[in-house]
Amino acid sequence: MVLTRSRSNNQGNAPPAPVPAPKPTASATKRKASASATPTPKAAKTDSTPDIAAAKETHPAPAEAAPAPVETAPVSAATIAAPADAPAPIPVVAATTETLEPTKVPTPPPAIAAPEASTIPAPAPVEGLIVTAAEPVIASSEEPTVHHVIHPYDVVVSDIEGTTTPIVFVKENLFPYVTSKLSEFLQRNWVSEEMKSAVEALRVQAAKDVAEGVVNATPIATESAEVTPEKVQQDVIASIEWQMKADRKIGALKAFQGYMWREGYAKGDLKGALYEDVIPAFDKWKAEGKKLYIYSSGSIAAQKLLFGFSEKGDLLHYFSGHYDTTIGLKVEAESYTKIATDIDLSPSRILFLSDNIHEIVAAKKAGFQTVIIDRPGNAHLTAEERDGNIVVKSFLEIPKPQ
Repeated sequence: MVLTRSRSNNQGNAPPAPVPAPKPTASATKRKASASATPTPKAAKTDSTPDIAAAKETHPAPAEAAPAPVETAPVSAATIAAPADAPAPIPVVAATTETLEPTKVPTPPPAIAAPEASTIPAPAPVEGLIVTAAEPVIASSEEPTVHHVIHPYDVVVSDIEGTTTPIVFVKENLFPYVTSKLSEFLQRNWVSEEMKSAVEALRVQAAKDVAEGVVNATPIATESAEVTPEKVQQDVIASIEWQMKADRKIGALKAFQGYMWREGYAKGDLKGALYEDVIPAFDKWKAEGKKLYIYSSGSIAAQKLLFGFSEKGDLLHYFSGHYDTTIGLKVEAESYTKIATDIDLSPSRILFLSDNIHEIVAAKKAGFQTVIIDRPGNAHLTAEERDGNIVVKSFLEIPKPQ
């Protein structure tokens, strides 16, 4: 900031401070010194756009030194009221009859401490104040992605829900399809061998849950002369509904869901949904010679239906294999060790992708390299979880191996 001020004692923007009356014996011409007006910096300007915030600040220039005082008058109230960030005030110089010759300029006295800002009256604006704009500062509201090092890998193992496929597709399409058509599906297929096998698996699981005291678990009766098919079907419906509400990852339940979904996909009632970045990433990995596998809590049959009848067509040609909970629960490190053994590859050469932090922890314990996929609608990640992992919003953001 450049502050322009006249050197004349009679042409300042602020009126001169009052001068004490001359002594009775004085006959020489009085010499006046004008009190320097204290400028107030103008409000900083802000020129902003949706992505850029530019801050502009002003810095007052130091006041010019006044001629040397011979006899100083008491400090005025206006000087005491100066703002805390203003330059040190210049005291009023009294008239003298001793000499009219200029004297050497001594060091100005120290500034008087200013009162609290809330009590400072706003002085009149000072002309000649020049505002200099600072360089614009680019601001971003995007949360930075945490990138740790990824080492070379040969295999990619991916989860489905919240990773390749939106969670809403599962919760708003696949699950409602089962619950809304369950009764009719049971009646229509009750005598088939596939239905009998699926119901028996549910019955065994129900008996185990009851024996272990699982909350809401109920047994499934066996059809006999005393037990009608309708009674058994009611037991099956009750068992499936409470397990789905609890979002259980039980093999018998997932197998039955896949049984029903197969019919829905075949009829065209269902089509597997995928994020837009999934196919480009699959193409890239395949071109690099990497193998792709799926590991999901959904049954292998259900996995193949989702990718075989997807919105993008049949995608099963991308995969070298599929795993479900028959190899182990996804939150247990042993399951990932079994997968690495089955693939016949060191765990450190396998990259596992999932939206579930508990699955990521288990895979890391088994020696897998891991990346968390943070899609819209996925479970919230804490700051600690982000700091300790590679977190991306898209497959295409996964760092290159180093």
